[in-house]
Amino acid sequence: MSIVSDSLDAIFNVDMTQEVKTDSLVGRGYLDQPTSILAGGEVLSVDYVLHTKNEFSALKFGDTLTIDNVSYIVKTNEADIDGLTREIAISKV
Repeated sequence: MSIVSDSLDAIFNVDMTQEVKTDSLVGRGYLDQPTSILAGGEVLSVDYVLHTKNEFSALKFGDTLTIDNVSYIVKTNEADIDGLTREIAISKV
């Protein structure tokens, strides 16, 4: 293993992350608390951001995933600045 993959494994350890599942993949990620999208005083949507390793790079708009037994739908999936991790915008189903 390389220093990079060893470091990512340490960052995405079991103690500090949530379990993330898709139809074909199980991994770990950090789930940021929600951000409310408001317009005219009304909540239009509540978005979350999931930070994962690149193993989830194939997720696209409309795909579903489960985090700690709660279902979410993917809105965007972008590479982080480092190119080694992903920032996935999601909403509860």
